[in-house]
Amino acid sequence: MMGAAKQIEEKLKEIEVAIAEIAKEFYGTYEGYFKVLGEGIGQQLIFASYHICTQGYPEAFLNLSFSQRQKMQSELREIAKLPVRELEELLEQIPEEQENLDGTSAPELMMSLLSEEDGEQQEVTSPLKDQKTNIEFDSAVLFLTQTSDNEEQKLADRIEENLNKIETEEIEKSPENIIDKLDNLDTLISWQENIERQIPEILKKISHQANCILKNAEILPKKIPKKVLEAATKMESGETPLGGKPNLLNLLIEAEDPEEEKNSTVTKVIAVNLRLSEIEFTDINVTSWRNKIRNLLGRLNQLQREYRKKQRERAVIEAESAWRSSWYEE
Repeated sequence: MMGAAKQIEEKLKEIEVAIAEIAKEFYGTYEGYFKVLGEGIGQQLIFASYHICTQGYPEAFLNLSFSQRQKMQSELREIAKLPVRELEELLEQIPEEQENLDGTSAPELMMSLLSEEDGEQQEVTSPLKDQKTNIEFDSAVLFLTQTSDNEEQKLADRIEENLNKIETEEIEKSPENIIDKLDNLDTLISWQENIERQIPEILKKISHQANCILKNAEILPKKIPKKVLEAATKMESGETPLGGKPNLLNLLIEAEDPEEEKNSTVTKVIAVNLRLSEIEFTDINVTSWRNKIRNLLGRLNQLQREYRKKQRERAVIEAESAWRSSWYEE
């Protein structure tokens, strides 16, 4: 019995080593995947917007002045840059720590400290309004002049405390630290599942932002309710794309005429609706990285089955031993 228990423990340790190794592979693979996926999302966003402006609503696009077209295109380009950064941030989200994530920068934290009002600290006002307080800000370092030594020391201590907090959070978010936390099977599974849940949400968010830009530029019809436009970005990936064009959604919206109760008008709407399956289909690099993730997921599932099985066997042996230790003949 002792020999069987030892063998199970050794097997569990082997699996744990394999889990730690596959965690490193997952992190590196998702890094590569997010780079090409983010770029792919940006490209497909521009392609979809181009189709809407030139094929869907060419008259509305031509009605824009040259400067208006440039402004709209510039805004779309900025939106197209967001996916890479937002996807990479998913790597930092360890499930049990997500609620503690704070994107406040060091300068923002320090400026907030300076602007806090409390009974012990004077209100900090603009040098133009109050020459008694002079604040100089350079390279995220603050110098408070013409204040008492006590107030200056308190402020310095609080700034140092928050800078140390930010430095600690940056270390916590380092790839090495994240990977170390993923050597636990349950943590790794939760981390991977969270990533997969968040990717479609990012696509919906980017789609909605692009549609808002097109609506504000008066490319999309003005009469589209905001809620309808938002709902368009939440359509499931199984919806049929417009005329075979990827990442576009064709909607027919019926709106009642307030002046004539019995009459209603039907408005045809073409909107951006980015879909992961279509982005993968149109980009061979994204497909290649996605296949690597699928392979890793298959290996992880196999390790999970083996690990749970051995945990069960260990529990059985321990339960049998516990039974024997407490049993006695009357």
